[in-house]
Amino acid sequence: MSTGADSTAVRTALWRALHTIVDDEPLILDDPLGLQIAGVGDDWRSRPDMDPDRTMPNRASIVTRSRAVEDELARSGLRQYVLLGAGLDTFAQRHSGTVRVFEIDQPATQAWKRERQETLDLPLPALVPVDFEAGDSWRDRVVAAGLDLGAPAFVSMLGVAMYLSPDALHDTLSQAASLASGSVMAFTTSRPIETAPPAIRPILAEASAGAAASGHPWLSLLGPDDAAALARGAGFSSVQVLTSQDLHDRYFADRRDGLSPVGGEDLVIATV
Repeated sequence: MSTGADSTAVRTALWRALHTIVDDEPLILDDPLGLQIAGVGDDWRSRPDMDPDRTMPNRASIVTRSRAVEDELARSGLRQYVLLGAGLDTFAQRHSGTVRVFEIDQPATQAWKRERQETLDLPLPALVPVDFEAGDSWRDRVVAAGLDLGAPAFVSMLGVAMYLSPDALHDTLSQAASLASGSVMAFTTSRPIETAPPAIRPILAEASAGAAASGHPWLSLLGPDDAAALARGAGFSSVQVLTSQDLHDRYFADRRDGLSPVGGEDLVIATV
């Protein structure tokens, strides 16, 4: 097997699985499949980054962003779904229907995920390898893989923007804004650490240091106004920002277990 498993993608999949185990009902997202694809040992819950209490804000943000985007996709009625930086996303395995799924990620991660899904005999979406920072055009690659440019598409990019340089981020958004009228792009952004709630700042600082140490430094941190301006500057005609507080109010208002995404990622919904 190739050794291209991205550590951040695996961690995200494990947090999604942990949510199904340690958090109260109702689940925000029911996704145990990522754990199977990750192929980690039975002792995965003993990892320091899987501590149920300390990682609660991270876990909440991770499951919320996927739930919110999948809800937006359902509301849009669009039948082409492009996931940029798909990681170990399992939408294609958890949902049946007429939506055609294109997963885009780094070549090594894609090769590793293909091998894992084939081993587990899971349905395969269109896997499209793209190196964003090397200047690859994800739009050209996904069109070559079968995306219909004559029909609108829904594009998501979750937990990726912070890792892209400002130029690469603008280029990525501009390619989405060039799709057919009615297309939608949903992407998450993380705010500068000093603007987060005080209780969350140490967690974010630790996560930032860990990302840098693993070769994935945070390059683009944006407040809601800057994120909206970025989307408009890339060519989108309509932009809405759902802050982490908005997402809390939508999905967590009646919970009593303390799970909340506040202080985590904001979600930008931009329409062509």
